[in-house]
Amino acid sequence: MSCPKCGGKGYIEVKEVCNICEGSGKAKSFNPRLTAELTSEQLQLFAKGICGVCKGSGERTRLVVCDACKGSGKSSKCKICGKQIVGSSDLCNECRKKPHAYLLRNSCGIEDIRLNRVYVGKVVSLTDIGAFVQLNKRLKGLIHKKNLKNAYLNEGDEVTVKVTSIRPSGEIDLELHPMDSYEVVEVSKQVKTIPISEAEKNIGKIVEIRGLVTHIKLTAGPTIFTIVDESSAINAAAFEDGDRAYPEINVGDVVRAIGVIKRRETKLQMEVYEMERLLGEEAYGIKKAIESEIERRSEPEFKGFLIESEVLENLKDTMLAVAKELRKAILESRPVVIRHHWDADGVCGGVALEIALKDYVEKNHPDPDAKNYLVRRRVSRAPFYELEDVVKDLDESLDDAEKFGDKIPLVVLVDNGSGHEDIPAIRQFLAFGADVITIDHHFPDEEVDKYLLYHVNPYKAGGDSNYTSGVLCVEIARMISDRNFEHLAAISVVGDRAEGEVEKYIEVAKADVEFLKKVVLAVEYEGFFLRFRPASQIMHEILGFGRKDRQIKLVEMLYEYAMKSIEEQVKTAMESVKVQILPNGIALAALDVENYAKRFEFPPPGKLTGEVHDRLKQKYERIVTIGYGPDFAVIRSEGVMLDIPRLVRELREEVNAGVDGGGHLVVGSIKFIAAKRKEVLAKLAAKIGSI
Repeated sequence: MSCPKCGGKGYIEVKEVCNICEGSGKAKSFNPRLTAELTSEQLQLFAKGICGVCKGSGERTRLVVCDACKGSGKSSKCKICGKQIVGSSDLCNECRKKPHAYLLRNSCGIEDIRLNRVYVGKVVSLTDIGAFVQLNKRLKGLIHKKNLKNAYLNEGDEVTVKVTSIRPSGEIDLELHPMDSYEVVEVSKQVKTIPISEAEKNIGKIVEIRGLVTHIKLTAGPTIFTIVDESSAINAAAFEDGDRAYPEINVGDVVRAIGVIKRRETKLQMEVYEMERLLGEEAYGIKKAIESEIERRSEPEFKGFLIESEVLENLKDTMLAVAKELRKAILESRPVVIRHHWDADGVCGGVALEIALKDYVEKNHPDPDAKNYLVRRRVSRAPFYELEDVVKDLDESLDDAEKFGDKIPLVVLVDNGSGHEDIPAIRQFLAFGADVITIDHHFPDEEVDKYLLYHVNPYKAGGDSNYTSGVLCVEIARMISDRNFEHLAAISVVGDRAEGEVEKYIEVAKADVEFLKKVVLAVEYEGFFLRFRPASQIMHEILGFGRKDRQIKLVEMLYEYAMKSIEEQVKTAMESVKVQILPNGIALAALDVENYAKRFEFPPPGKLTGEVHDRLKQKYERIVTIGYGPDFAVIRSEGVMLDIPRLVRELREEVNAGVDGGGHLVVGSIKFIAAKRKEVLAKLAAKIGSI
């Protein structure tokens, strides 16, 4: 600590009467010998009749060595009794007289050892020449056999030894200094404390850093602690023979760490010699300063939207808040789980956020592997966040929290998460401390907002489902990363057949619509066979984040396979289609996908129903197509003002069949108990006929 008397300067200022003017401040006369020591300014003061030495004040300031610290500027506390002492001594005069031994912490090197001082050590091996004693992980000395005398030692014994000599070769000679009772004085190396941002300037040097632990990773070798301070972040590797190093330190603790700065691949890393928790006011101050800086750094940069849109402008504040929350999660080493629907729109939205966040991780996180555990993209087969998905996400998150001390993640639902059917899964994750954000374009249920941190949805800003999830995610991704995502927005628009001003995204991307349609089908074809696997590398290639020539070949090939499967299935399915003209003039088409389609083959029931519907709507202006199976029905419509979420609510109340489902207003699906299929479909047809 700094000397309280001189403030760490080692000297104090003493004021005394000016001996030139005898305190008057006036220039009566002065010794000519002073002329060489005076500045021109002081000489001019003398010429005006003012004492140039004291500048008219009558007092002079003289610097004297601080008598409290003897010029060292240092003060400390006794390491035994805690009494404040001046100078750099470890002990006060009283405690120095008591039996004591020094314990060298791992930061200490041979330069920190003092001759004839008694240290605590551990016997690590017994040999013909004597006993080797470990003073810390870095230092080992030898008690020569002649100095052991009649002492009986075993490996692992704790002993007190005196340092008798340090040879030029670095070998340390010890002798036993047994004591029955003694105080232990811990010694740490006195090193420079630096902000983490200055680690680059201190490569190869032993330094101290102070910061917040945001992540802990146990490897087969060292335990890796991610430490952040106000300026930056760094990985600190602590070696403990494969065991968890410093088990008393957890995520969220404020620590001081001493070690040597090294470069590992492209990132800097500290090899830890010593680490300990900080508590009390000091820890609180460090933590608050770090939180404030993370809050500042997580503020996104708004570059403007890719197209002019009143709906997007209305959503701007919420989208910026989501971007900030995602950036903040990365800076705090909090995992982000992106759970999206498997169709082209959902995939484009999920991939845009995935790539943007991984870019942000690489730029701001010290761990080269962090992007693999901080950003996780997962696929939902259902058009909502179902319990099967949340169980997988939750189990993985809790497992990582147990193994690595990971925080409970921030969950982002893309192209789902707006409906009543999403609530059970969302609530289950919330019970474990997660936060959930929805970015969706399905018609929202008001109740779901009670469980969401943020809800980005065009229906909340005067828009409709034409503002696809992919479009919304691309605009948010641009607030996180500088990468171009325009083509993902265009693919999303084409994939969901969005209309209106969002079609400008195709112009912005300067993309060929026919090729975009092929990309959409390639994504859905590959996604069908990938099932629940996100397969980021494959999807990134199909979506144009790899080699352009390979993307074209891959898209053309998958498109060919998909079209062949569609044509084969549609040809058979069309034979089963029954069309009935309802009293209100709506054509109701029924398709038995259970018996007239291959199971577990592309296209799935929803896609097949859509393909059949596309062919039928060329003949009928107002048409609703229902593709039904044992316990589900897929609905597609054209020229009819449906409200599928409302139909689902009404059927749930009117038919005791466990009805559930949802989707867009005019496109969606329904689930029910198989035994009640006829009753549910009859009720559904009656409701369509009453529109």
